[in-house]
Amino acid sequence: MHAFSRAMVELYSLAEQASFQEFPGAALRLLGRSVGFDGAVLGLGESGPAPQGPLQITQAHVHQRDEKILQAYGAVAAEDPVTGQFLRGLSQPLAVDCQAQYGGRQQATGAMADFSKAFDLRHLLLFGDRPVAGLPGRWLVLYRSSDSGFGAEDADYLHATWAHLSRAIVIHRNALLDRQDSARAQRASALVNAQGGIETADPQFLTLLRLQWADMGSRQLPLPLLDALKRGVSFRGQQVEVSARRQEHLWVCSAKPVDTLAALTPGESAVARRYAAGLSSKEIARELGVAPNTVRTQITRAYAKLQVHDKAALAQRLMEQ
Repeated sequence: MHAFSRAMVELYSLAEQASFQEFPGAALRLLGRSVGFDGAVLGLGESGPAPQGPLQITQAHVHQRDEKILQAYGAVAAEDPVTGQFLRGLSQPLAVDCQAQYGGRQQATGAMADFSKAFDLRHLLLFGDRPVAGLPGRWLVLYRSSDSGFGAEDADYLHATWAHLSRAIVIHRNALLDRQDSARAQRASALVNAQGGIETADPQFLTLLRLQWADMGSRQLPLPLLDALKRGVSFRGQQVEVSARRQEHLWVCSAKPVDTLAALTPGESAVARRYAAGLSSKEIARELGVAPNTVRTQITRAYAKLQVHDKAALAQRLMEQ
């Protein structure tokens, strides 16, 4: 128990200090001190619209295996009954003898037998949290190429470790975001993966995006924003402006409200504020020493620039800014 506690303290220390590239491999090497394996994949993904599949891998770290394993598995995942078990939910780690699971079957699972042989997979041990309620799933699969399978002690250790590893991943993402800007209280930033999934975000970031897209979810960037990021440009809408820069495999996004008042001339701003406060065109004209027609023209221009159509909406927009 003492050794396990020490290992988990080290895991959390890694989560707080390691870089994006360093953390997965270091965490798996730490796990490898207690559970023997010669390859692993730590992954994040979603299930398709149909129940229990297929699994769509959105992000993964391949440890001591050919990176091509991800693409190859994506082509056969729908035929893998082990994936089906994961998507239905695992209460404990699942140990699989790949030869017994895939080698003796024909046709439908023949692709899985070829896959196991191609990547030298003799045994695997799988555990994680399935995708549910719009949240992505997260899993860890350990591989062995030898004839020695994973035993009950291996499964128990992975079971006990998983909650800590899953939480450490969240801490690591937050720590990465914190290191980008120490003024967290005023920050509106997020870490976003290549598919537009929001890995972690400041509450203010989500609040600002919902000014632009009131019905957006909390886990995915709206398509117009994602398209702008992929094209390498900032997004500017009516309510929010979002800029991004690459940080290894993630985007570091920053949001700020659009300063629509900056588009107004000093004269338009002076008129708009007085009109929103309840003064009439004639009263504003007298106060500013201009013609009533000038006031009406400036109000019309302010409406167009602020994209409002009445005095109440004008007052609300000025209050927001």
